[in-house]
Amino acid sequence: MAAMRAPKEDARSKQRITKVLPIDCTILSLPLNQTTPHFLGAGDVFGGRTLNISLTGLQIHSDIELDPMTVVDVTVKLDKPPRTVTVRTQVAWAKRNTIDIYGRWRMGLRLIESRPGEIEILHNYYKQLV
Repeated sequence: MAAMRAPKEDARSKQRITKVLPIDCTILSLPLNQTTPHFLGAGDVFGGRTLNISLTGLQIHSDIELDPMTVVDVTVKLDKPPRTVTVRTQVAWAKRNTIDIYGRWRMGLRLIESRPGEIEILHNYYKQLV
């Protein structure tokens, strides 16, 4: 009988928690090497949903695809307690969904900054879900 392999370690350094929350995204800047065919530019707003959150980022689903390195302000509508926080993020990757769940595209967003206190609110929300 073949030896069983040890479970593969998760390459991610931060645990993700599945949580679907409504979001509004405002594009702040597009990368110089933009390749995605969309009509949006700096200042434009689109909606979506989070799929999961961590202490360092969000995975979102939307009908809009953005290039890596795009900078986006994401306004997240938290549910418990009800409040809204806005964090600045940078697109790390974008992939097409195989089925249209909450949007045709999923994107990994890295948290890069926030207004004073807002990142702490998001971190405290994350910690209550763990």
